[in-house]
Amino acid sequence: MILNETLSRRSFLRLAAASASTFAFNLTLFSPGTTAAEPENRYEITSWMTIDRSNRVTIRIPQGEIGQGITTTLQQVIADELNLEFNQTSWEFYDPLVNYQRNNVYIHTSTLGSIGMKMLYQPMQNAGAQVRTLLMQAAATRLGSELNHLRLENHHLVDMKKSMSIGFGELVQNAGSQVIPADFQIIEHPNRNRNFVGQRLSRVDANDKSTGKAQYGIDIQLPGMKYAAIKQSPVFGGKLKSFDAQAIANSPGFQKIVSIKAGPSGYTVPNFFHEVIDWGMDDAVAVISDSWWHAQQALNALPIEWLEGENQGVDSSDIDKRLMQKISEPGEIIRQEGDIEQGFREADEIVEATYYYPFLEHAPLEPMNCTALFQEESLEVWAPTQYGDEALRIAAYAAGLPPYRVKLHLTLAGGGFGRRLHSDFVSQAVQIAKQMPGVPIKLICSREESIRRSYYSPVMAAKFKGGLNADGELTTWESHVCQGNSVYQPYGLSRMVYSVPNTKISYSEIPTPPPFAWMRGVGHTQSFWMYHSFIGEIAKKRGMDHLTLQRQMLDVSSISPHDYQSFYGLGSNQKDTAARITRFNERLDDVIMRSKKVFSEKDASKHGFAVYDMSYAAGVSASTIAIGIEVSISPQGLLKIKNAIASVDCGLAVNPEIVESQIAGGIIFGISNALHGEITLKDGQVEQSNFHDYPLLKLKDSPKIKVYIADSSDKMPNGIGEGAVPVVIAALVDAIANAGGPRIRKLPILDRNGRIKT
Repeated sequence: MILNETLSRRSFLRLAAASASTFAFNLTLFSPGTTAAEPENRYEITSWMTIDRSNRVTIRIPQGEIGQGITTTLQQVIADELNLEFNQTSWEFYDPLVNYQRNNVYIHTSTLGSIGMKMLYQPMQNAGAQVRTLLMQAAATRLGSELNHLRLENHHLVDMKKSMSIGFGELVQNAGSQVIPADFQIIEHPNRNRNFVGQRLSRVDANDKSTGKAQYGIDIQLPGMKYAAIKQSPVFGGKLKSFDAQAIANSPGFQKIVSIKAGPSGYTVPNFFHEVIDWGMDDAVAVISDSWWHAQQALNALPIEWLEGENQGVDSSDIDKRLMQKISEPGEIIRQEGDIEQGFREADEIVEATYYYPFLEHAPLEPMNCTALFQEESLEVWAPTQYGDEALRIAAYAAGLPPYRVKLHLTLAGGGFGRRLHSDFVSQAVQIAKQMPGVPIKLICSREESIRRSYYSPVMAAKFKGGLNADGELTTWESHVCQGNSVYQPYGLSRMVYSVPNTKISYSEIPTPPPFAWMRGVGHTQSFWMYHSFIGEIAKKRGMDHLTLQRQMLDVSSISPHDYQSFYGLGSNQKDTAARITRFNERLDDVIMRSKKVFSEKDASKHGFAVYDMSYAAGVSASTIAIGIEVSISPQGLLKIKNAIASVDCGLAVNPEIVESQIAGGIIFGISNALHGEITLKDGQVEQSNFHDYPLLKLKDSPKIKVYIADSSDKMPNGIGEGAVPVVIAALVDAIANAGGPRIRKLPILDRNGRIKT
């Protein structure tokens, strides 16, 4: 069975022209038939799915599943394209090696940027349409039918005139044997209905996850498996000097001590970003034992000497001083309009404020882990990763093997939030396994190691200055944001929608010891609450309500063209800004209206509202989210977050239930970070080690949450995984100020006693 392998690029691009504003997709069909990788009687009809003889369709998911529900939503897309019975479909993770060998047939394999459905909806839909066409053509041949007489029903093709039918499983070999010509045209769906897309379906993995059947990376069990615990230099950039192996030689279950070399860990930033960075990991020591507990106890007792290097004396206070100094100096101008100097000379009043955002750890529930089995000429890896392709590359590099000799199995991941984009834990597991050939090694990082030696959301400080005229109008705006180690990301401030006649926005960076990681948006997440809060300070100076001023500044009639370079190098314009402001006002109106029925306290002074869209550049759409927060503050400074309400326009909501859970999760994540999150350094070492000193929001302290989704079913899907985080922080600091608390300028909000910092 031979299939002409490639659908012409020209014809596919024509079919996929509406996929996304600035991205083009290429989809390749590959030879079906049983292979070494396929069970007997199961046939690959495209790289995206297989069909077995019982008519069951299996969808390949080209991303990691970290809780975002992509395994469910992509099945909904295919189920509609093929008119399937949803309970007769299944899913499996894609194979990164296949993607490597087939020149990135899966297009977008990293779980990041809230763009999973945005990037994969159209390609998956097109894959379904191609399969439908192949099956219909095969059925027409087998049944002697006219194409326009065929209908898709219950995993069968039915000839409505002849009252004959044939199952997908019987057709798949015939479908795959067809030669696809260069001018291949997709047959329109003969009985298209949205039976699944847009519907509230339970997650396909919900039962397994709730009953313990689901396998996460940490659950992998292999015959003869040994366990490894690991410790890196306590100071970032430190080198291993020596260790005393004899001190633990008689430890229970002890197998071996191995050293791990510093090296690349990913994440290699895609080339449409400003620069490419491959953040390195440091030297480490691992102890292998017959159980992880034995390994960790032996490691704790192991005497280790480190060469701690240039960062050994660095404190958080040192970093903060450098940040404050940097924002007082000229930075790279990323947006400029009008005449900033003249604006301040003519201003009747000046408002100034400085804001601060700390290093933050992702703290996913499942600690970093990876299982590896090294053989002489091959490697097999099981990894809970957000980027399978990168994990494959890192595994091959660590093993000293070409990628085609590496088999990488994706597993479910217990949270990620950006941390699992890095593959340090994969490299470490492979390096350990290479020193014990033929023995499966499961590496599990302790919670302490996962927190102390992580890749953090970068520290940031920003200085704001506003000039008001005699009427109290904001005529001049100047801001300078500086952050620690990161990729270039000034877009949070440069994409400010508020129009001020004289504007100057600057950006700079300083080197800091901890390595960088994305954390649910980063640039927007760090800076949006800052300029939102600064507008609140301006409102207070004018003696007016923050919300009133915010609404005045969201005025389409007052906007001017913005000529500046943003993250993707795409300039903004009046049309783009006007469309954003319109969406902002719609969501803000909606959330305010709905809050009147939800908030228990009718006193608006205890409420805060914010709206944003995580937009990176003009023409690149993003979900617009407005959030309202209701709080109360006790005389002792104890904060109670009572209610949170969100109104979201995410384009087509493929599964509204998943959208709601993602928004609710983002609200909890954002509140937790804002209240408690802070990683600090003392003598070059991270001070926090576990949840007792890096606390997360508890259920008893969480607000009641309601999410409302705008009907935008005529649009393409936009991502929602990140969007709630910056908005809820902005709404929260606003609510605290409105409730009589301080105007927050520095995170975290609460001290160790749970009181609002003053």
